[in-house]
Amino acid sequence: MKRILLLLCLCSFIGKLSSRESDKVFQLLPQPQSVEPVSGKGISYQELSYVLSLDETPVPVLGEMLNKLPRCPRAGKPIRLQLTKQHVPASPEGYLLEVNDKGVRISARDRAGLFYGCQTLDQLMEDSRDFNVPIPAMLITDYPAISYRAVHFDVKHHLDRMDYYYREIDKLARYKINAVIWELEDKLRYARRPEIGAPNAISKQEMQALCRYAKERNIEISPLVQGLGHASFILKHHWELRENPASDWEFCPSDPRTYDLQFDLYRDA
Repeated sequence: MKRILLLLCLCSFIGKLSSRESDKVFQLLPQPQSVEPVSGKGISYQELSYVLSLDETPVPVLGEMLNKLPRCPRAGKPIRLQLTKQHVPASPEGYLLEVNDKGVRISARDRAGLFYGCQTLDQLMEDSRDFNVPIPAMLITDYPAISYRAVHFDVKHHLDRMDYYYREIDKLARYKINAVIWELEDKLRYARRPEIGAPNAISKQEMQALCRYAKERNIEISPLVQGLGHASFILKHHWELRENPASDWEFCPSDPRTYDLQFDLYRDA
């Protein structure tokens, strides 16, 4: 999984850090489109003490380090968040991240871009903490080179506890993956065809809750239900719909009952 994520992310966002010294410590994944050093001192993660929303900008879901900070002014230096159409990438997932000794500003034209800017800052703060060095003064300009950045969840042979998938959504969002193709097979509790669902299948309500959680992190979950082939999870229950009575692999495509069953599963998914 880690190798797949690394490959996907490096392909999705292209660029390189401009400072050789930063290369040694601040390894952002995926790499932003552009990182420009600017004059002045950097800032330690410990100096960033609160998150400030400008012009009623909604605060997106924050990463682990940012989420610990209060969202009102206090002593220390701010992280300013702003939605604006001025001087920001045209992509709704793009953002500008400015770092100097006065604090941090993240600007974007859409909530998705603001979310990704905060994910990048969370990585910078982690490296500042772990290596005990300040975040350099810099300007990051970032936007995706690929608009659809998906991974495939295939649960036909193994289904984890739901808390595992929540953690995975957090990891994927951190690396700016924005879609999951979820191959369900018999791991959904189909209301229209309950005989198809496995005993440990996920309920529709559980899946809806996970989809909402993912959407808040700019990830769209798309269900995948196999058919007309790869149908053994269905045809072990419905022998009458087999193309070959000796094989549970494919439906009979000339039997209208095939489509009644298939589309019942699609509707539930």
